[in-house]
This record gives sequence, C-alpha cells and structure tokens, in this order.
Amino acid sequence: MADKTSPYNQLPKLPPQANLDDIAILKKVIIANKAISQLNGLIRSLENSEIILEPLKVREAVESSGIENINTTISEALQAELFSAEKLSPEQKETKNYKKALLFGFDRVKKRNFLTTNDFIEIQRELGLQHPGIRNLPGTKIGNRQTGEVYYTPPEGEQLIRNLLKNFEEYYNDESNDPDYLIKMAVLHYQFESIHPFFDGNGRTGRILMVLHLVVHSCLVSPTLFISRYINQNRSEYYRLLREVTYENNWKEWILFILDAAETQATDTNNTISKILELREWFKSEILPKFNFTYSQELLSYIFSNAFYTQNKLMESTQIRSNKTALEYMNTLENEGILKTTESKTKEKVYYFDKFLKLLE
Repeated sequence: MADKTSPYNQLPKLPPQANLDDIAILKKVIIANKAISQLNGLIRSLENSEIILEPLKVREAVESSGIENINTTISEALQAELFSAEKLSPEQKETKNYKKALLFGFDRVKKRNFLTTNDFIEIQRELGLQHPGIRNLPGTKIGNRQTGEVYYTPPEGEQLIRNLLKNFEEYYNDESNDPDYLIKMAVLHYQFESIHPFFDGNGRTGRILMVLHLVVHSCLVSPTLFISRYINQNRSEYYRLLREVTYENNWKEWILFILDAAETQATDTNNTISKILELREWFKSEILPKFNFTYSQELLSYIFSNAFYTQNKLMESTQIRSNKTALEYMNTLENEGILKTTESKTKEKVYYFDKFLKLLE
C-alpha cells in the first residue's frame, strides 16, 4: 500500500488492474449512457445550441471553482461575462478563466479530435494561475491545512510526471470502446488527480478533461455534461473514494460514483435546457410580438446568451449600432416588467432577466 507521506512514484500506469466488467458497473453504465443520449438528442435539436448552452457553462465554472473553495454565485459569474478583467473580483476572474479554459479545450478537440499532454498544460494555463506548467519541484502534499494531516503525496520528478502523462494521453485518446468511454472517464479522472501534474489547478483541469474525453470520442456533441455540481454536492464522498482507489484498490465504488454523477447531471442539464426552451418560446411568442423591434431575432439570441445585460453588450453582440436603439430595447423590456436592474460596480446600467436567472441558479 502507498505511504501517504512519501511520493507515490509507483503509481500504476493505465489501464488499471481492476475488474471493470463488474455487473453493477455495467448496469449503471447503461443507465448513464441513456441519460447522455437523451441530452445529446436535445442538444442536436437546438438552433444556435452554443448560445443557449453558454450560461450553463458559466454555472459549471461556478461549481467547479467551488470545489476548490473559490466561492462565487452564479449571478456574480454571469455578470463577470459583461466586463473586462480589471472590473472583476478575484473569484469572478477565476470562474471566467475556467469557462475560457473549457472552451479552449473544446476548440482544440473540434480542430483535431484528440488532446495531447501539451494541450493539458495549455488548458491549465488558461486558468490564469500563478505557477502554470508541470511541477518541477518536490514538496507537494495533499491534506488538511488546518490539522496538518497528509492524505496523499503525488509522484515527484518532472520526467516521471511527463511519463505518466504520456501514458494518460494514450489511454485518453484510445479509440477502443472497451471498456465503455464513461468507465474510462472515471478511470482517467482518478489517474489525473493522482498524477497531480501541476502546482495548482489540477482539479479544475481534471474536470474539464473528463467532459472533453466524451467529446473526443463522440459521446457528447458539446462539453455539456456538468459533473462539477454533483461532485460539489458530494465533496466528502468524492475525496474519500479517490483515496480508496489509491489505498484499497476500490475501483468499483469510485466508478459507480462517477457514473451516478454522469447520469444525474445529464438528466439535470436536460431538464434545465427544456425549461430554458419553454421560457424562450414564451419570450418569442408572447413578448416580442408586442413591440416593433427591428432586430427582434438578434435580441432573442442575446437575451438567452446570459441572464444579465448592458446596453454596450447588446450592441457588441448584435447588429444594433445606435446607443438610442439599444437603450430603447432594454428600457422597453424593463418597463414591461421582463427585465429588472441591479447595482453595478461600473457606471453602466445592468439589467437582468429574473425568470431566466432562477432557472440557472
């Protein structure tokens, strides 16, 4: 068994020596894949899918950052999308960078349908951390900062870490679907967190790589399996099961946990998207016809790209070039009771769509 206080330089390479054909795992993976298939079907049916999915990626950024005790609200993170970095709090910058890193990785996958170790490093770099890149100094330990208890000491030595990442990369891109890609996703996430290749940002990078793994292998059409919410809600269990794989070789319970996360969050995301589409249809059929908006279709897309808005952002996101027209659109919707206003750290007036915001929170 690994010594918690010594570098785990004997971390086994992939694939793991474990029974991944356990009947409970196979039953669960069928259920999880069904939920993901339903989510894929809904996403494929969407017009302008990336616009509709945009605010959900912000929600994932909030949840994933929250696991690392970087705490902000969905409301604050959505508002961060409106402004430049110098106007944001440190927490808002963190969540905005997480979304940026996710989209960076997704762009790489779309271009060449695989990811390399260098891509993993670049995704971590997009998080905007102080010490990006592979760990090249000893002394990293994972534990309780208050009590000083050490839970795990990851492998040390840059070359060893790179060798482990090379093995991780090969398993990550392996096109064999045996075991199922969802099972592989669970295995990969454990391995990445155990390698712990960076000084900071391992958890966030690892969770981004989970969903991108499914995109690489065409299990998802867009990185919309937002597992971080489930992990955040079951954080103690998540860390306990990670350690049980290391010290007790308990792969079964770990894989079942990740499969349950996948099923739960696929279903949750499916339900949320369906509710957003209902609200969008109401806005399109009941609200827009009341007004003679020249840019009504563009306004519709803009309104459902975020729950917070400014006059300048409306002009930036559409073909509206007149300050007067943009202000008229926003104020008309406010006077109708659709939009409300909130305090802002800037002089610019910030509007929000309360019904939409409640679906995202």
